[in-house]
Amino acid sequence: MSTNNTFGMTDAGFKPKRLNDILQNIITKVQGITNPETGEKPLINETSDTIFGQFASIVAEELSVCWEQMYIAANMFDPLNNSGVALRGQVQINGITPSYGSYTQIQIEVSGQPGTVVKAGSIIANEDGTQTFTVDKNILLNTPTAPNQATGTGTATCQTRGVIDPDDNTVISIQTPIFGWSGVKNTNTISVGTNEDTDEELHVKQQRATSATSYRQVEAVYAGIVNVPGVIFARVYQNKTTAVDDRGIPAKTIAAVVVGGKDEDVGRAISLKVPMLSSFAGNAVSPYKFIDVFGEETTYQFYRPTEVPVKIEMTITITNSIYFPENAEDLIKQNIINYAAYGLSPSIGFPPGESVSRSRLYTPINEVAGFKVNTLKIGKVGSETAEQDIAIDWNEVASFDEDNITIQIVDG
Repeated sequence: MSTNNTFGMTDAGFKPKRLNDILQNIITKVQGITNPETGEKPLINETSDTIFGQFASIVAEELSVCWEQMYIAANMFDPLNNSGVALRGQVQINGITPSYGSYTQIQIEVSGQPGTVVKAGSIIANEDGTQTFTVDKNILLNTPTAPNQATGTGTATCQTRGVIDPDDNTVISIQTPIFGWSGVKNTNTISVGTNEDTDEELHVKQQRATSATSYRQVEAVYAGIVNVPGVIFARVYQNKTTAVDDRGIPAKTIAAVVVGGKDEDVGRAISLKVPMLSSFAGNAVSPYKFIDVFGEETTYQFYRPTEVPVKIEMTITITNSIYFPENAEDLIKQNIINYAAYGLSPSIGFPPGESVSRSRLYTPINEVAGFKVNTLKIGKVGSETAEQDIAIDWNEVASFDEDNITIQIVDG
């Protein structure tokens, strides 16, 4: 397929045909049918209420599904946009083994009549049945505790992958009845299960893995920082000039903005990636200090972004009470907070250094149905709100809280 096509694989990537484009193409081609001998055209009414119109719509809809699937398939080759099985296969090229999750295993004590055998595969659960476990091996009740009563110990494995860590003495429900078996309780958690990697987590792992071998100074420092456990965001600035730059970074100085990770670990990561005699700026000082062979000590600084609380004031009018949820205000607030959340990708949320664009807030707001927005004003907490964007400095980060979001319902 030529890269110069309007649709399909283009220089800018794969562009799918929309349903309406497909339908119009079908109608245009039918209208162009001509009898080569007489020059006559078929008398066809292509409106949607005719048999032909409905048939053309059916064909167009089926073809649009094909275009959508081709678009998804094309994205599977894009490391930033692929997902699912394709992503899990591709990250292995980078030496990453995807986590498919694991199961929690617990120690249990079972009780009942002496000589009873609780068979492997028997199911137990917590009181409300939300966490179920399978007994790993046969357990013989052979430790007397009272007349006609005995206990036995063994292990059980959760039936669901994930981080499940039940409190002791909470897995007490027998789901598989066995004659002579009357009680069960968990006495300890042997190992806590793990969650399966989400697509977003795998994308982050891939970004970290592919940047870990960077050699240029800024990229190398960034790679070192983002591979620190707990770091969820990092950006490295460098002033190469001999004067203070417009950000306020001193001459010949490195300034990293970091969210997450321990101060000591971040400082150590920076020390391993920067050349000697580098200078650093920041509002955080790492406890880690590098001492060279001559006894000279280097202290590493970096920035923890200063939070800028954002205030939002909006008025709305209910347009359809059927679709307008009772908890609409809470949903709108939570949608805004979720939308603002950020990670390593600079295109997600409002990361440090990202100004708050007022128009972007309409995206999470409009996820709730049944109303229209009359006014939307934003500003920094402590200042007046207005219908304008909020400037966030390079070492600041916008923060959103339900208490700072006001929604007033007014008549239309």
